[in-house]
Amino acid sequence: MEGSIKRRRGFTLIEILIDALVITIVFGALAGSLIFVIKSVNSGKLRTAAATLANEQVEYLRNLPYDSLSTQNGTILPQGNIPDQQTLTRSGNSFDLKTTIIFIDDVFDGCAIPFDVNLYQCTDGGTSATFDVVPVDYKRLTVEAMKVGDPTTKTTLSSNIAAKAAETPSNTGMLLVKVINALGQPVEGATVTVTNDVTLVDLQGLTNAQGYVFVANLPPDNQNGYHIVATKDGFSTDFTTDRTAQNPNQLQPDVDINVQQVTVQTLAIDLLATATLNVVNELGAPLSGVEVTATSNKLLYTNPDTPKNVYVQSSNGTGVAVFANIEWDSYSFTVASSYHVISTSPYQKVAINPGINTNVTLALTTDPNWPRIDSVSPTSGVAGDTVVVAIEGDNYGGNATVILRQAGQADIVPTVIDVNPNQKSLNATFNLTGAASGAWDIVLTSNNQIVTQQGGFTIS
Repeated sequence: MEGSIKRRRGFTLIEILIDALVITIVFGALAGSLIFVIKSVNSGKLRTAAATLANEQVEYLRNLPYDSLSTQNGTILPQGNIPDQQTLTRSGNSFDLKTTIIFIDDVFDGCAIPFDVNLYQCTDGGTSATFDVVPVDYKRLTVEAMKVGDPTTKTTLSSNIAAKAAETPSNTGMLLVKVINALGQPVEGATVTVTNDVTLVDLQGLTNAQGYVFVANLPPDNQNGYHIVATKDGFSTDFTTDRTAQNPNQLQPDVDINVQQVTVQTLAIDLLATATLNVVNELGAPLSGVEVTATSNKLLYTNPDTPKNVYVQSSNGTGVAVFANIEWDSYSFTVASSYHVISTSPYQKVAINPGINTNVTLALTTDPNWPRIDSVSPTSGVAGDTVVVAIEGDNYGGNATVILRQAGQADIVPTVIDVNPNQKSLNATFNLTGAASGAWDIVLTSNNQIVTQQGGFTIS
């Protein structure tokens, strides 16, 4: 009888590696799931702690006397002892706690904020045809709590609190600040700062969805006035100006506060803008190291006129000067007396719109006799029409000529040209029959010297 043969089967190295890989993947997945669960549980605990902290603050505030419900830097006067922001520790974690308390003007008894000629706007969102002379119906407190540096744990609670007695007249006045943008639309979330050195007022508030900040119970002052500033990150700044003997003609003077009256002040801010200047000579070559001054059209004072903003930049090695983070406005661009501006495209004063970059070409010369173009009227015409274009500037000799030029098109030559003897203006009559639409350069020649207004005339 044959003896049985026993065989043993072992593991190869490849099988061992595959088994190890499978085990690693399985345990890795389990570990990842465990870590996710732990993080979720911890995040839930932090959100619960933030909610508990916010609720504690709300309950604490609700148990305070009504007249004590005002923060240290808020818009309710007199300002109280409640911190606007504080950091508290719970179970070894630090939490940011923010408290905001404002007056609410309810529609039930009329409103105080001007909405249009027939209606008034309340801070609760309603409108009324009745004017409320004491628009401080109740207080609204808002509490935000979150773990420091972790906005996912933020909890926000709000509550309205009314006084035991009805609102009554007082010996104080009220201030309404409206913040708008360049289009006249309300700016939400703007910071409004109100100060007065005489009454020792120094407070801040955030505009609501209608762009309003309302401050009640202000001590009256019609001598020095209240100074108001509106700001927002990434936006320009607007403000009222001090009353001084040196500048008596303010356009937005610090405001008066009178007893039992509502003073309204509108401020305008918008996104900061950029102007990129290409500084070139009369032949179009870049000029470096040229100091350019941008002066705003907006004024702080008149007689003498004092511009709100003046910016200075120098052109770099490629002839570019960048004016970054400037206020939207119309600007005049000037250079040192050794240079003369012969054309600016677009025309001066150049409109710089909020939130965008505007490209400007500034053509200069050191020759005081070089012809220049300051303004053109009209700057557009309709194909098929005949239009008389008036050009103003300087150094237009009797032999001056002007044409309209567009790449790929035949030049448009005026049928009549009339140069003023003062050499500062001329009229050119253009027949636009068959002219292509779009922007055309204005090319003016006088005494063999050429100045070009890029895109100076548009045909539609």
